[in-house]
Amino acid sequence: MTAPISTSDASSVAEKVAARKAAAQKAAVYRAALDKIGDATAAPESKPVISADFNMFLKLLTSQIQNQNPLSPMDTAQFTNQLVQFAQTEQSIQQNSTLKTILAKLTSQELAQASSYIGREARFDTQVAGLTADKPANWSYQYSQMPATLLAEIKDSRGSVMKTMALSPATKGKIVWDGTSALGSKATEGNYTLSLVAKDVNGATINGAITAAGTITSAMMLDGRAIVTVNGANYPLDALLSIDNAGAANIMA
Repeated sequence: MTAPISTSDASSVAEKVAARKAAAQKAAVYRAALDKIGDATAAPESKPVISADFNMFLKLLTSQIQNQNPLSPMDTAQFTNQLVQFAQTEQSIQQNSTLKTILAKLTSQELAQASSYIGREARFDTQVAGLTADKPANWSYQYSQMPATLLAEIKDSRGSVMKTMALSPATKGKIVWDGTSALGSKATEGNYTLSLVAKDVNGATINGAITAAGTITSAMMLDGRAIVTVNGANYPLDALLSIDNAGAANIMA
């Protein structure tokens, strides 16, 4: 036999029912707000697709609202803080996407700039020049004063001396090496380094400048940097010193 419900019990039940209805209404409002936010973030024409971690956050937040204790609903301040975190997460994702877009545009511009130099004679801030089977290695050099003696030395990538020669101190310009070694054999394709020893009449060393020179044949992006190629040697675009005109004296090594 069912026991009758007292007045106090009926009042308690009514309060619980009212609390459940209030909690359900609040959850419905929260879910509607989340749906609007979700619709806004899903619009392809205005915002990027949200990542999997962000969608997981939405699911957890919705589940938290649905399963909260009706007699002790979520604190409004805590929920507000979570919505703030939600907005910050979305902003971070959008900022990352924007930065990637800007970086891609800058990369394209840098590559376009490097490509515009193809076919031009250039000088680079390095003593290393490339040698191929059909193209010689090229260097440019200059001194602030005329040396009394000038000695050139060409080395391979291992540091082995391939050729040594005395140059006329009065000559300024380029050294063009076809790969012929001191023994008369042909050097293999690769990168080679030129060093010069210049001295005045008293035997003191004179400092000069050596640059690799040649015609740029290609451009590419490598590890986020614009690279141009001269005789098989790759140079970063920031090593470019100048685009030269023809007319400098050439010395065949």
